Amino acid sequence: MVTMSSDMSNEPLAPVEEALDAFWTRAITAARLNPAEAVMGQDDRLSLRPSAWAFGITREEADELCALVLSGKKTATSSYGPAYAPGEGRPEAGDFSILLDGSGMPRALLQNDRIAVTPFNQVGEDVARAEGEGDLSLEYWKAEHERVFAEDAKASGAEFDPSGDVITEFFTVLYQH
Repeated sequence: MVTMSSDMSNEPLAPVEEALDAFWTRAITAARLNPAEAVMGQDDRLSLRPSAWAFGITREEADELCALVLSGKKTATSSYGPAYAPGEGRPEAGDFSILLDGSGMPRALLQNDRIAVTPFNQVGEDVARAEGEGDLSLEYWKAEHERVFAEDAKASGAEFDPSGDVITEFFTVLYQH
């Protein structure tokens, strides 16, 4: 997973923030995440809007991968563990996030169902299929992800190692717009 690059963040910040707030308000209601709120108060995990991010590096990639999520073909994403900064939080089961399209607009509320940590050289076909990209083969997945993970590692001052951990987030779309 790659957050929005500089070429996708040229939009004025205020309208995007307003769109995210409006999306979050609609999403928690539509996904029925707040049924007891009227009686018991807001749930702590819903009191703050979750992080918002886009797949890919370009607007086109973000739109293409977002469309795969919205169609139900993409139900997972992977990141390279050694590229995480020390102390940077890692994804957990139950985490919410807002998926953005290539224009930086919110399109889906995702929730992680489970997290798998597997060495790159031991990732299986199930991950390739769940990621929903290319021809769904493990060979395609490994070629694409080795390229992306090598770039992520380099940007964080590390080097890609085929025995390095891959963190796979299997998610459910709770709401889409």
